[in-house]
Amino acid sequence: MTMKTHNTIVVGGGQAGLAASEHLSNQGVDHLVLERDRIAEKWRTARWDNLVANGPAWHDRFPTMKINGVGDDGFASKDQMAVYFEEFAEQISAPIKCGVTVNAVSRLDEGGFLLETSEGAMMAENVIAATGPFQIPVFPKIIPEDSGVRQIHSCYYRNPQSLD
Repeated sequence: MTMKTHNTIVVGGGQAGLAASEHLSNQGVDHLVLERDRIAEKWRTARWDNLVANGPAWHDRFPTMKINGVGDDGFASKDQMAVYFEEFAEQISAPIKCGVTVNAVSRLDEGGFLLETSEGAMMAENVIAATGPFQIPVFPKIIPEDSGVRQIHSCYYRNPQSLD
């Protein structure tokens, strides 16, 4: 069986991955976006309940689509952003495959890359890593683990009750 090779595989279907997909499509570049969960999963399940985008909508949106229900100077909620990214992926017809985890990427001697995924091996001439910067929580070793002081990483905070 011949392995399908893409010009480019984008790893991550969040804001950066979708932006890359739009640019690749605009240039006519064959590509595939691989997302381990669903589009904007971290916006839905790994953010505190009342999170809003860190900038006004005019700043945080894609140039080709406004955020529904949010004025240019407004701040979109995490839920509005999740819906926005889904709608944007649909608008640009992003070739996205959700539920696929990329376990490893290795450079091939003959050029290109081999991706080991939860759906088997894939090949690409180019790979764009768009996975986001904070994938693994880090606890600085300032307080000894046996001190009795409870620490919670920000990725686990949802609301004040999560501190109880």
